[in-house]
Amino acid sequence: MTASRLLAPLAGFALLSGCAQAPVAPPAIAEPAAAPAPLPFVTSSGLVIGTLSYQYVEAGSGDAGPAWVVHLERLDASAQDFALAVDIDPASRRGVFTGALPAGVYAFREAASAKGRYAPAASNATFEVQAGEVRDAGHYALRPLGKM
Repeated sequence: MTASRLLAPLAGFALLSGCAQAPVAPPAIAEPAAAPAPLPFVTSSGLVIGTLSYQYVEAGSGDAGPAWVVHLERLDASAQDFALAVDIDPASRRGVFTGALPAGVYAFREAASAKGRYAPAASNATFEVQAGEVRDAGHYALRPLGKM
């Protein structure tokens, strides 16, 4: 076997190993994408979902019944009243309220319709809303306060 025949495989190996050791250009540094503007809801408010029932309250006539609104009082700031619309199901005498509230501590004060005002039958429990979260405000059974 001649020397050139012995060195040929070594030359190919040296060539390949030289390629593996060639300097590598640094990857191009991409400009960071501009962060999307934060949504006001995410940064300062939370979503509240709650339910109510009115077994002993006359909801009104018709399938839709009168419009209902719940009033929530913010407790950790100067007294502020927030009103959220209630989606009422007259067949089950239940309702669901949802809406965005600024971060803070709240208490359910009353529900109102064209027929009257209603307070929660049990003690007023408070709940805290954190920015960007979805909070279960609880379930409230209503008792009549007075007619409108």
